[in-house]
Amino acid sequence: MEFIRFKTGKDDEGRRLDRIAKKLLSEENLSQLYKALRNGLIRVNEKKQKGEYRIQKGDEIKIASFLAENAVLAGKKNQEEITPLPEEWIVLRTQELLFLNKPYDLPVQKSKAGEQALNVLVQEDYDFFNSKNAQKSLSFGTGPLHRLDRRTTGLIAFSQNLEGAQAFSKAIQEHRIKKTYLAIVEGALEKTEIWTEKISRNEKDLNSLKFHTVSVNSDSENSKESNTVAIPLAYGKYKGIQVTLVKFIISTGRTHQIRATSAYHAHPLLGDTVYGGKKISEKQNLFLHSYSLEFLDNLLSLPKKIVCPPGENFVSVLKSALINLPCEL
Repeated sequence: MEFIRFKTGKDDEGRRLDRIAKKLLSEENLSQLYKALRNGLIRVNEKKQKGEYRIQKGDEIKIASFLAENAVLAGKKNQEEITPLPEEWIVLRTQELLFLNKPYDLPVQKSKAGEQALNVLVQEDYDFFNSKNAQKSLSFGTGPLHRLDRRTTGLIAFSQNLEGAQAFSKAIQEHRIKKTYLAIVEGALEKTEIWTEKISRNEKDLNSLKFHTVSVNSDSENSKESNTVAIPLAYGKYKGIQVTLVKFIISTGRTHQIRATSAYHAHPLLGDTVYGGKKISEKQNLFLHSYSLEFLDNLLSLPKKIVCPPGENFVSVLKSALINLPCEL
């Protein structure tokens, strides 16, 4: 019987054999997969292994060729079928992490069939750069390490290996990463304000897998605390509407945190009709930008602070609103 050999990579270590086999044999159902394991059609280092076997460094997985013909491996794609990301999107790339300037109106993860999404484009980019890597993981897939709404632009981090994913996620959980955003809000925010609120997903949206809204300081049992610092930077008017350019610093990452809490304090984001903002007619109709990530201690030898200036559409509206821009913008 002929077998196809798959060499495991560093990021496969500790993963269950059945999980890796399922990723390789995506067309097989679980009962067929476990039958193949029992019958020795899937082997590790020439031996039968149970599905719960944990992959060790240097293991070789063999799969009967008649099963593996449709194995879904990015490395098996033709080079022409996988493409890198546009260079202008890339803020910083390391072995562990990828930092991007997310464009406006591009979802991080798709919510409906056929929709283009950033995570798919990043996976293709990852496959492109690892297509000739003999030590490429069989099980690892890159993914976003924090959230940005579809209409939010700016800095977002994606994992490039397991070490990067684990280190960044742990730093987020321990509040060792300071996230700063820029936003254009309605009204004149006169001084720096610190907002500590409870945020909960609206009951009518609880069963929705797609878009949902949140409420601030409701009595809901699913409420979670949010912490936001709002710092006014400049003032102006957009088509008769008083506006403020605000720097938001958040230590929590609740859904719609900035949009909902800013509206709760009578300063909805310009164009954010979901939370009470006035509708505007621009190429970009909501102005919330992920500006920087600052690491409070050394993280994978990254720079202490990574900055991503706002794009042309954002700056254009600032200029049209006669706002005196801070020099760093």
